[in-house]
Amino acid sequence: MNFLNRLTGAGRTMVILLVVAVVGALLYFSGATEKLASSKLFENDGPSSSVSTSDKGDYDATLAVNTYCGFEPIVWANGGLKGSNDSYLYKKYGIKLNILIMDDFEAARAGLKDGSIDIEYCTLDALPTEMSSSGTMSDMKYFMLLNFSNGADALVADGSINNIGDLKGKKVAYAEGTASHTLLLNTLETNGMTMNDIIPVKVGSGIEAAQAFKSKAVAAACVWAPDDADCVAAVKNSKVLTSTAVANSLVSDGLIAKKEWLENNKELAAKIVEGILWANSEIKYNKDAFNDGAGVFAKAFETDKEFALASASKINYATLDDEKNWFGMNSDYSGMTGERIYTKMSRTYTDIGLAKSVMPWMKIVYPDILEMVISNNKLSNNQGATAAKKFTAPTENMKTEAALSTKKVTINFPTAGYTLDNTAQTIIDREFVDIAMQFGNARIRVEGNTDDTGNYDSNVKLSQARAQSVVNYLINEYKMNKNRFIVVGNGPKHARANGVTGADEAYRTTEFQLLND
Repeated sequence: MNFLNRLTGAGRTMVILLVVAVVGALLYFSGATEKLASSKLFENDGPSSSVSTSDKGDYDATLAVNTYCGFEPIVWANGGLKGSNDSYLYKKYGIKLNILIMDDFEAARAGLKDGSIDIEYCTLDALPTEMSSSGTMSDMKYFMLLNFSNGADALVADGSINNIGDLKGKKVAYAEGTASHTLLLNTLETNGMTMNDIIPVKVGSGIEAAQAFKSKAVAAACVWAPDDADCVAAVKNSKVLTSTAVANSLVSDGLIAKKEWLENNKELAAKIVEGILWANSEIKYNKDAFNDGAGVFAKAFETDKEFALASASKINYATLDDEKNWFGMNSDYSGMTGERIYTKMSRTYTDIGLAKSVMPWMKIVYPDILEMVISNNKLSNNQGATAAKKFTAPTENMKTEAALSTKKVTINFPTAGYTLDNTAQTIIDREFVDIAMQFGNARIRVEGNTDDTGNYDSNVKLSQARAQSVVNYLINEYKMNKNRFIVVGNGPKHARANGVTGADEAYRTTEFQLLND
């Protein structure tokens, strides 16, 4: 994802981070300003300053990106930052791009607004904080999904924390209004918690969060790779509690442009989208392209090829069918969509006061370009939708395995019954479906419970049937993999464990639990 979208206002102008996979303790960014300034990657006279935003030169469009390997495919297809007649993009689509590395987020947004930049990166989960109906971004349109973070964002925790519930009352460092914040908010939600249940420690970036964790100023922190491994190495008994490798449909990159520019340049925009999708698939599925792309990216961004190779392995590049699913163009698809995540995060960030008057999805999206790409039907390389994780059949041990999180939901079943009425289905939709989609690589254990009235064995069977009915609904309605689910019937076990006898509605709950697979 775009790291500058992870930074708060001041932090955006100070620091950037190349997402890299773990290559041991040698891959270490301290986050100190002095070290950033001395690093080649962060030199003021590096690639970002070599191009003027006002001089587009002999190019068809100017595209602003930040230092992140999610843009590797298009840089590779363009033959580097400045397109040439020898590039794949020119030979296949007849276009050349002027790609600007703009790690100053505010400057990049200013360039998009004044027209010196045609197209710019965005992070969809954080976009609601900008898309106010009365704000300066109201004429911008989201028109393409680029990729998903697949392990680049992580929540690390010290030895006192073994599950999400253990975060209660603990200090947790995070960068407000960024993807790190998004990961934290949604992770807490899986345990029925909010920011009020922890002691929030706001910092400027994931780098600062990592520093706070390594100094033991906080018990947990939302950080970016490779700082997750660095944190675990630095703090005894610490661990990666969860990450976007589990929450694989939560954080994504995309492209935005002015509506006016898109309407005046539809054919060009369609060629750019086609070129990126072609390049995405080549980098994703062709080993030679994957290796070559890392070399081109490393040269353009003045970093090591090994970094680029490792970084790209933590990114899921979008295909044409992924785009169709994301933009709601596939009626048979019931998984996570752009509209679903945007709407969810609009509500979430509005509730905590970081967004207001957020424009609805239909006001910010521009599907015309993708529709043209589909109509052109020129993409022939592997453009099938990214396959969902294949789960093996659950084992008996998974019924008692420690859960990452537990969310208790009250579902009103009929007395001695286990069928779901419309109200019950609505509760499941509201309380758990988004979680299941966002954390698409996690196992789900559904546990049914009863109070301590009636026959014990009958209650166990009833609780099992109720849990199974919930699972059946998720499988049938949302086409979720049946092997993801572990079904457990507790009967009155929890009530008895707490010395509660007789009727007590508090123990008639269904528990949705996430397990790391």
